[in-house]
Amino acid sequence: MIKRNLLGSVIMVLFLAGTSFAQESGEHSHHTPSQAAIDACSGKAVGDSCDYTNSKGEDKFGTCANTSDNQLFCKRARKSS
Repeated sequence: MIKRNLLGSVIMVLFLAGTSFAQESGEHSHHTPSQAAIDACSGKAVGDSCDYTNSKGEDKFGTCANTSDNQLFCKRARKSS
C-alpha cells in the first residue's frame, strides 16, 4: 500500500514538473507579445490572418488573438506534426 502511494506521488510530481516546463518553454507561456506581433494585427479583428518578422528576422504567420488583458496580437500558428 505504501509503495503504491509513493509511486502515485512520484508520478504526480513528474507530471506537474513536466507541465510547468512546457508552460515556460512553449507556446503556452504567458508573456507579453512583441511589438511586431502587436503591430501585425493593427486594424484587424480576432481571427484575421496575420504575419510579422520577429527579432531574429524569421517570418511568422498566425491569426489575431487577444491577450488576457485584451491586447490584440498575432498568435503564431502551431507547427503541424
